[in-house]
Amino acid sequence: MPDLNSATATPEANLPVRVAPNGRLIIPAKYRQALGLRDGGMVVLSLKDREIRIRPIAAVLDEVQAMVAPFVKASGDTVDRFIADRHAEAAREER
Repeated sequence: MPDLNSATATPEANLPVRVAPNGRLIIPAKYRQALGLRDGGMVVLSLKDREIRIRPIAAVLDEVQAMVAPFVKASGDTVDRFIADRHAEAAREER
């Protein structure tokens, strides 16, 4: 997948597009393809310093998983362990 933010991005990386009166914005096909977006694909918008960033939801999920990975142990089922811990805690409180 091409990196549209890299120093080698083509001049088309700054392509002006018009916002329709109803607020819709059309992402050109070349950009959708570069981001792996298909019809009805989900994106995440963020606003910072008067700029809108559009990212495929898959990329955002990958980023979140990478942030959480150091805190999740690779072995065992984390959810089952969590539930077992809560059951044990509840049993201690009943005593």
